[in-house]
Amino acid sequence: MRISNTVYSVLLNPSNTEIYSFLTERIYRELVVIFATCKVNYKGRAESVASESPRLIILKPDGTVIIHESVKREPLNWQPPGTKIEIMNDYPLKIVAQRKRPKEVIEIDLKEVFYITSAEVKDGDFVIKGREIDIVNTIIQNPSMIEEGFVPLTREYNTPYGKIDLVGLDKKGNFVIIEVKRSKAQLSAVSQLYRYYLHIRETKEDKVRGILVAPDLTTHARELLQKLGLEFIRYDIQKYSSY
Repeated sequence: MRISNTVYSVLLNPSNTEIYSFLTERIYRELVVIFATCKVNYKGRAESVASESPRLIILKPDGTVIIHESVKREPLNWQPPGTKIEIMNDYPLKIVAQRKRPKEVIEIDLKEVFYITSAEVKDGDFVIKGREIDIVNTIIQNPSMIEEGFVPLTREYNTPYGKIDLVGLDKKGNFVIIEVKRSKAQLSAVSQLYRYYLHIRETKEDKVRGILVAPDLTTHARELLQKLGLEFIRYDIQKYSSY
């Protein structure tokens, strides 16, 4: 049975032919959710086998693959954005999710599919309620959210390139400069942090670390952050909303 409209599509108790056609048309285009009895094999830095059991499988347009069971927040297995997803028309029908670096493969054998849904899910703005200064205050009150041993020293630290949100020391005595964003961090936030980082590194003899604190960051921002040797800490709105 198939239910469709302009927003989503649903397949109930589909045949293998219907599953294969549905998935090949929609992967990388729509968010796909599958509820099925499946077996999961993982090969990579280690190896694992999850025996047949009902599970929820999520395939995102960016290549993300997530497999959930009935308990815990963390998935049983997952692959990050950029994963190559293939639908193998075997018996049982198989989903192969492969990433190259590091080389990891997840094979999902679909033994019995109860339903599949797909939808064109769009990204919206995600903004933490409150000002960035409020987040800085939360860090000062809870320095361990950065890491154990972090000691805040100065907020709004002046530089020729602007004010650093927060400066502190880690447990080894290294200078730590923190740039805070209350919404998803963009490339501009990483560039700003790097300017601060270079300035402090030139004026201090000690080792300097740069940390970006935000609820999330874009893929390009993450790539630049890693390239420049900077760090990212996710701000958990639910955990710290009561402060």
